[in-house]
Amino acid sequence: MPSSGVCQHEVRARYGHPAMDCLRGLDGRLILVVQRSRHIARALASTLVAKGPQVVLAKVARLDLVDLPQLAAAVLNGHSHELCKLPEARKMPFVVYTALDQSEYQFTTRMRVIPKRAPVTEVVAAVEKLLLT
Repeated sequence: MPSSGVCQHEVRARYGHPAMDCLRGLDGRLILVVQRSRHIARALASTLVAKGPQVVLAKVARLDLVDLPQLAAAVLNGHSHELCKLPEARKMPFVVYTALDQSEYQFTTRMRVIPKRAPVTEVVAAVEKLLLT
């Protein structure tokens, strides 16, 4: 709780100030997961939900998905090239979880590329770390 005694959620609701969000990690956030594999999508979703966020699952990358209200971060598959441009433009953190060649991606401070051989816990930790920075 901030020193003024006002809850973080009240500050966000009153002023729409995202700076307070960095204090709460994944709890109460909205995370988009775009994965073609139902198995991988469900594993990511269950690991994320255990840490407190709400999760929206999609099998196909659609540009309108980034327009979800309150969207805080995204985990995208390697086939989401067009969708990757939108979170970056909005300064939204995102992770690309892919089996494709990683050299195609331009790395930024708000993006991380993780190979599919890595466990989903590593992906979730990366999302959390990106949200806290």
